Amino acid sequence: MAVVGNSAPVVIDMAQSHVEIAVKATIGSFMAQLQIFDLIVAATPRTGQIESAVFRSNFAAIKTGNSDRDRDMNDWQQTDRFPNVVFTLTALEPAYSGKSIARGRLRFHGVERLVSFPISIEIKAQIVGIDGDVTIDTRDFGLPVISKYYFLKVDPVVHLYFHLQGQLADS
Repeated sequence: MAVVGNSAPVVIDMAQSHVEIAVKATIGSFMAQLQIFDLIVAATPRTGQIESAVFRSNFAAIKTGNSDRDRDMNDWQQTDRFPNVVFTLTALEPAYSGKSIARGRLRFHGVERLVSFPISIEIKAQIVGIDGDVTIDTRDFGLPVISKYYFLKVDPVVHLYFHLQGQLADS
């Protein structure tokens, strides 16, 4: 999905934007935050239609509040070999109750998969808000299930929740 016609960039407000990852475990489920990311979004100012979006981050930017767990998580994901997580929007389709379905390619742990998930987009006074959540099974990206001592296990299915907010630039 390329930037076309009268598209203008959406300048993301990092102070108002956040990405959280819910991880369930036998003991010690937790919520991690993605603290640093880059998002390039283009929209049509007249209609507010999102024309393109690319989300990038380094996996090491995910923080759980526990440095030992962060280190273990980066070892498991092989962040030194596969540092980048990239989502490229390929289609945005109308769905139910004013939501849309975002479709795109997610590259994680060196593996690229097609993903789709519901999002809501709200534009008021040139402020763009994008909210959504996506479920990812880390096994689909070639990662093993984390287990210790035969009974402690981390669920390979994680849930990402995000709120992205920015200003629609003048065209």
